[in-house]
Amino acid sequence: MRTSPQSPLLAIPSRRPQVPSGIPGCGIPVTRVARSDKLMSIASEISDVEVDAESLAFMGQALVQTTLPHTDPGVSSFERTSGAVSLSIIADPKIGLPFGTVPRLVLAWICTEAVKTKCPRLDLGRSQKEFLHKLGMRTDGRDGQRLREQSMKLFSSVLSIVFQKQGRFCLQNMAIADEAFFFWDPERPDDQRRWTSTLKLSGAFFRNITESPVPIDMRVLHALSQSPLAMDIYSWLVYRIFVLRVTRHSSALIPWQSLKRQFGADYSDTPRGLLDFKKRFLQRLEETLLFYPEADVTAEKTGLLVAASRLHIRHTGGARLSSL
Repeated sequence: MRTSPQSPLLAIPSRRPQVPSGIPGCGIPVTRVARSDKLMSIASEISDVEVDAESLAFMGQALVQTTLPHTDPGVSSFERTSGAVSLSIIADPKIGLPFGTVPRLVLAWICTEAVKTKCPRLDLGRSQKEFLHKLGMRTDGRDGQRLREQSMKLFSSVLSIVFQKQGRFCLQNMAIADEAFFFWDPERPDDQRRWTSTLKLSGAFFRNITESPVPIDMRVLHALSQSPLAMDIYSWLVYRIFVLRVTRHSSALIPWQSLKRQFGADYSDTPRGLLDFKKRFLQRLEETLLFYPEADVTAEKTGLLVAASRLHIRHTGGARLSSL
């Protein structure tokens, strides 16, 4: 990745750490270096094997352009904006909004199953452990509890997508699910129940995620799952480069303020808040580029310059993508 010489504050560290983990006085937290080493190792393993039917996944276009909260916002509504598109999420106040890693993994699984099966009714399995396996999550008690809580938050939420540009106004309100049945005993996650837990996607949501899916590598999403922001950046970068290729544009400069509205709603609307967001964004972008080294991005003083690059996913398993 290139960086602009005009802005030393935006300089991005080398993709390979220059000091080994654990050396006193190096100035780099041991946990950060260890995380980088682990991600580089996983990226090396993934790069040796092409995306296949098992690792090919999809995300809905609107869910890539605008994202869920990274942490618990403590409110029952949340909004993110990306250019002309805004996504509002409204939750049942008694249940709360979905946030963090788990709903992103669940949404990726939902979108992938919907695209591949072309059916809005999805089989979640006969036990909590079985669904955890489907998501590639650990089957211990902590992940089981997180899955149950975040699934309830996600499936009870309503999405509102607004598009406004040059006098055009489009609005779509949609629930994620029309029906959700969980037959899981949180005290006995291994128990096989007589009935399979199921989810029936709403017609509007099903159409939204299947008419314009964004292909991603599920292995990468799992590798980046310690950071919801890194997961979001990865999916967005794959989509943004796809848009450039389809529209035959050579590049696009996305202002830092726009990126902050899209990814950094938790940061204050102050110069310091913008600076803190840029620092964190570039850290997570650096991790993302370990898995998508062909992406040509440059950190400029005014924003992030994304150039038309080699597509990250070069086949879609027969799925039809949006022509935009």
